Amino acid sequence: MKVGKGSCNGTFGELVQGIMEERPFLITLPIPSLRSEARFVPDTAISRIRVVNSKVKAKKAGELLLQLFGIRGGGYLKIYSNIPAGKGMASSSADIVAALRAIADSYSIPLTNEMISKIAAKVEPTDGVMYEEVVVYDYIHGQLIASFGALPPFNLVGIDLGGMINTIEFNEVPKDYSQYDQQQFIRAFDLVTKGFKEKNITYIAEAASLSARVNQKILAKPVFPLLDQLAHRYQGGIVVAHSGTVAGILLDGNLPNSELAVSHLIREMSLAYKGVPINLFHYESKEKIMI
Repeated sequence: MKVGKGSCNGTFGELVQGIMEERPFLITLPIPSLRSEARFVPDTAISRIRVVNSKVKAKKAGELLLQLFGIRGGGYLKIYSNIPAGKGMASSSADIVAALRAIADSYSIPLTNEMISKIAAKVEPTDGVMYEEVVVYDYIHGQLIASFGALPPFNLVGIDLGGMINTIEFNEVPKDYSQYDQQQFIRAFDLVTKGFKEKNITYIAEAASLSARVNQKILAKPVFPLLDQLAHRYQGGIVVAHSGTVAGILLDGNLPNSELAVSHLIREMSLAYKGVPINLFHYESKEKIMI
């Protein structure tokens, strides 16, 4: 046994989320600079995992891992995270993955992403963040469907008007997707596939917009009309947290004027909600994370 460490990235919502052939799925949008870092100190004198901060989902997942491998004992789990909670940025999923990796590191458990998925899905619907690349993922059953690899160069300008969403409660409510909606999900999936094949984020951004538009009748974003205008003006796509509060514009990072577009988007979002408490975000594929 040793002091174990683990980490996991968060997301900015999802590129696509819906159902295909009655199967729930999402396509992840990992953001490397959003991080959950876990540290686990094993202690044979206690029988359970104790969390220094109120990360009860991570605690539950960790205890399931120890039960799975027949390990008796416990320890102290501490999690540091810069991922906002309740926003649809995979904060609790990242905590769970980071915690499982830290505990596995401590006990030298040969942990796989498939094992993480199974455990995480027993705690709550999970965002597929155990995979660093963009993946198609069954978030209810915790199963990998397909992997696309790294996202082509991008810029993302996001906005949050406030509030929080309980992911567990949200996913317990049946989603009333029409036949047309389901056709849109298939089209979005095909566009993402084409975008990765051709390394062209334009198709991926178009897919995100399709999914975000369908999601308006499931969890409406008040900022959507503004984002719709800005997406057309700056040749981007609308990306949302389908079970959260954040939304934004996804831009091609290869555009020669991308930095100017980012500054204009930030300015226009700020002016549109002048006097209103909002949070703005900017992420890009050039981010380098030092662990």
